[in-house]
Amino acid sequence: MSLSNENNILSAIGTRTILNLFCKIVFRFLHFILNGLILREIDINVIGIANVRLQLLYTTILFLSREAFRRTVPKLNDLHSIHHYINLIWFIIPAGLFIISLILPFTLFIQTDNAEKYPFYYHACLFYALAAFIELLSEPFYLLATVTLNYHINIYIEMFASTLGFTIQAILIYNNGESALYYYGFGYIIYSSLIILSYYIYFLSRKKEERIRLFLISSLKDLIIKPTHPYTDPKLSNETATFFWQGILMKFLTEGERYIMSLFNLISYKEQAIFDIINNLGSLLPRLIFSTLEESAYAYFQQTLSRPKITKDQHMQDDQFQQKQLSSSPSEQKTIKLNALIFCNYLLRFVIIISLLVITFGFPYSRTLLNIYGGTNLIEGSGPGLLRLYCIYILFLAINGITEAFSQATMSIKQLKNYKNLISIFAIIYLGIFYILIKQIGIYGIIIANCLNMSLRITTNLYYFNQYFDSTIQWSRSFQFSYYYILTLVLSSFICYYTEKCITRLNNLPPTTLCAYVNHKVTLCKPITRSKAISCAPITFNRATQTLLDDETPPISLLPIPVGLVTPLPLALDTTDCPVPVPIPIPVPFLLFFVVNDQKFQYYKS
Repeated sequence: MSLSNENNILSAIGTRTILNLFCKIVFRFLHFILNGLILREIDINVIGIANVRLQLLYTTILFLSREAFRRTVPKLNDLHSIHHYINLIWFIIPAGLFIISLILPFTLFIQTDNAEKYPFYYHACLFYALAAFIELLSEPFYLLATVTLNYHINIYIEMFASTLGFTIQAILIYNNGESALYYYGFGYIIYSSLIILSYYIYFLSRKKEERIRLFLISSLKDLIIKPTHPYTDPKLSNETATFFWQGILMKFLTEGERYIMSLFNLISYKEQAIFDIINNLGSLLPRLIFSTLEESAYAYFQQTLSRPKITKDQHMQDDQFQQKQLSSSPSEQKTIKLNALIFCNYLLRFVIIISLLVITFGFPYSRTLLNIYGGTNLIEGSGPGLLRLYCIYILFLAINGITEAFSQATMSIKQLKNYKNLISIFAIIYLGIFYILIKQIGIYGIIIANCLNMSLRITTNLYYFNQYFDSTIQWSRSFQFSYYYILTLVLSSFICYYTEKCITRLNNLPPTTLCAYVNHKVTLCKPITRSKAISCAPITFNRATQTLLDDETPPISLLPIPVGLVTPLPLALDTTDCPVPVPIPIPVPFLLFFVVNDQKFQYYKS
């Protein structure tokens, strides 16, 4: 590959990265807000069923059916026959049907942990499976647009379908909380239908020449399977099969905790919901950036670097180098390899810096963030501690994502098979550690086990790094930071930690009981520090008649009150006896609300 071609590829991938990042930021924040609204309106157990058990059904069908095909998208110059490739693509549909037939009965009837007692559980399971199958029908257009490097088509369509589909889903759930599971599944059908309709409308609205440029086909008839011989490209088929079996293990390693939670019912649906909320919250900004960078890095390495082969003397050589000597000189090949190393180092350093900032500010402010997002349901219990652990896990995710993208894009087929064997061992170790830890320390074991799993994968990828590049090249500079930088982060974290402690201490002060003398009537009151308010109980004493009032007396109606007629007298907590106060003017140094029976009536400024 020449340097000019490398620059064209890098430009296309750079455009894809920016578009993908922008769209994901918009969608993730929209999804974040919509989930926050839903969280306060429905049973948290329903969130656990929908976002863990049913979402696992949906993602498993899609990942196992199509991920291997996405990982082996050929270069345009290497695509010998479009008909061979289309024949291979359509294997996605029987693969999807086979996976649905295996997984759907398990989700419906096995180890449900009484999920079927919630309304419309069976309907939701069928809706999620149907939505996954509908989305698979759009995959040929996705893959053909990827071959021609027209990434923007996939990004725009996914952004449109996600924004509209999940907004409709959230509105339906918000207004029909008792049927939340039904509308969770129905929302995914809307989303997948929008994707496939968008692809077909976009394709049919283009002229013939533009269709060929964008998708390599001129009409829908070209998508029909052709009886060619051989039926598919053997080399591409072998690569796809390798990635398929490896993808099964990768899926277990990536979301193994969800499979074990569903299979053994180790934690309740409520705890699963808390974990899912922490997972979404903790990964909101970092993971949407990391996933975009990982996809772009994989595409860049795959398009610019060739898969190497191992010679007898165990030195790595470029498989296609000897075949392309006429088009690329040795100096150009060396330059491309060094550029790939520099690009990889910059990416690694960038994601590590972001991860360290997340740890620095995430540790002290995790409780405050959860309180703002989900209220007391998330901060009472394991929520804050789980979010702090997740901040550390983000660092492991960041490093593994970039290093694994490089390894999988440049490994030879033999090395990929060896890597698959290593992942098999890691999967067994990971699942065993996960099961033991979650039994011993509960929900915290999920994050700790994942950190250990990522450590094994990072070690393997870095070992491959050292083999691929000359040992004299300083590829490890991405992990080197100055002592001043680390010290600054540590000090910043401590400052934030003690600041948050002070704020929490003020917000959690026990409410001091007061007797407020208002308009010749005495009321038992409790000031609320967080909102600078006074919550008043019904009238307990009438100074004018010197008698106690019964429980049926209506609550006091507070109007604008002069300062001189408000005299608070501190009492012990839980005291109900109010002495007769003497009206003494007092200053009110802050915005003061008077609340009766949890309703705000009026405020007073000093």
